[in-house]
Amino acid sequence: MSAPARSDLAAAPADPVGPPPPGRPARRRRLRPGALPVAVIVILLVLPSLIVVPMSVSPGEILRFPPDGFSLDWYRTLFTEPQWTSAMLNSLQVALATTVLAVLIGAPAGLALGIREWRGRGLLLGLVLTPVVAPPVVVAIGMYTTYAQVELIGRWGLIAAHTVLAVPFVVVTVMSAARQIDPTWLDAARSLGASPLRVALTVLVPLAGKGIASGALFAFITSWDEVVVSLYLTDPGFKTLPVQMWNQLRERVDPTVAAVASVMLLITTSAMVAALVIGWRRDGAARENG
Repeated sequence: MSAPARSDLAAAPADPVGPPPPGRPARRRRLRPGALPVAVIVILLVLPSLIVVPMSVSPGEILRFPPDGFSLDWYRTLFTEPQWTSAMLNSLQVALATTVLAVLIGAPAGLALGIREWRGRGLLLGLVLTPVVAPPVVVAIGMYTTYAQVELIGRWGLIAAHTVLAVPFVVVTVMSAARQIDPTWLDAARSLGASPLRVALTVLVPLAGKGIASGALFAFITSWDEVVVSLYLTDPGFKTLPVQMWNQLRERVDPTVAAVASVMLLITTSAMVAALVIGWRRDGAARENG
């Protein structure tokens, strides 16, 4: 073999990258070992919720799957009967008020716990997470005993209780976002003469905005479908949607309950999807600007 031929062979790559030859089959992508268990778990978690949707359009007066027909009468009942419409409005009012209060309380706490390390931080975080760790029935009984002594039962008692339950979710999400912030940016803003309040509003809040938005979403969902504490703190004149569903199930089971569950599922899913879309758009804009 001549010298130019040897040099050509030496310069050629040992395993060229490109499409496989016509006679060789293409490599198939293998599933990861944990993909199948994760898929099974997701199906087991989502399937019971999805079964409720076809049950809500059943023309019969009892819950049946699969339905023997199609009818929207139960949705008409949901949006026309006063007991259901008032319960839905009550739940919406409580959830919105809880979201605002939880963000106002939990966002500063999450920023303080996430920006820097300081003595007693772990103890305070443990106290904040107590309502999530404790059994719901224990929390409900404790809240009822405490709020009844100050006659805080009904709308405002429910808002206060739901705020206590929602604050930990805001704190955790904001704290996670705050850990990604470089403290030197705050020191730079202070060195330029910015006051602590201005640093918080113009530097901290924009940088932790995604965590604050996620915490607000979790706070709304926590209040929207909470039932255990609500059973103890609602009065006959003020019932939320989950409490009304519970009372309906105790008296009579009909597809109206499935229609309510479908509406709640739609609102919760829509909120989660909206949050994901907003996050993806922000990440895409950040990549383009970066």
